[in-house]
Amino acid sequence: MDEVWRKLAEPFPPGEVQWRVEAISKDKRRALVVPYVDARTVLDRLDRVVGPEGWHDSYEVLSDEERSLKDERGERRERVVEVKCRLTVLGVTKEDVGEGDSLKAAFSDALKRAAVKFGVGRYLYRLEKQWVDYDPEKGRFTPPSLPEPQEAGEPEEEKPEAYRLIDQLLERLREKGLGKEAAKIVTKYGGYGKTPEETRRLYGELRALLKG
Repeated sequence: MDEVWRKLAEPFPPGEVQWRVEAISKDKRRALVVPYVDARTVLDRLDRVVGPEGWHDSYEVLSDEERSLKDERGERRERVVEVKCRLTVLGVTKEDVGEGDSLKAAFSDALKRAAVKFGVGRYLYRLEKQWVDYDPEKGRFTPPSLPEPQEAGEPEEEKPEAYRLIDQLLERLREKGLGKEAAKIVTKYGGYGKTPEETRRLYGELRALLKG
């Protein structure tokens, strides 16, 4: 079983990893991007490691509603769907909740989150978010290069504790549907902040947003 969990958690080939924009700078020329894999890539990993018969999934729609959001364009309504995925791999079951602006998006998000608990793509959460050049007219950016996978047994470089706490806050804010508001705060500080004082202020603002 240890070998199965190791194979599930292996890094994906760089060509299977995609990047999405989490925030855009005020001048619209830089974008903060984060790595991810799509649901099909997760399904392929499960099939390759344990076989199609070695896993199964089930889903429950928790909510499907419109929420009122405020941004620079004013107040608007947005559909928010929450879905819970129960993923069973070789008799072990784990579950998590995903969110999206459609049933399809929420189902995919829930599957990926549940799979992370089996190690699938978990390493992506430990990669640094990166600022890259952004073309506002075409909505395009050049994806950054991924670091080489670490050799087996090579010690993993730990993020500073403050950064990990901020990452945890961002994850909770995304789960509450406040990802866009949180991204604006991160953009203001250019990531984790350029000084320890800025990092502390960033953490404080994110905490305040979470508490409402």
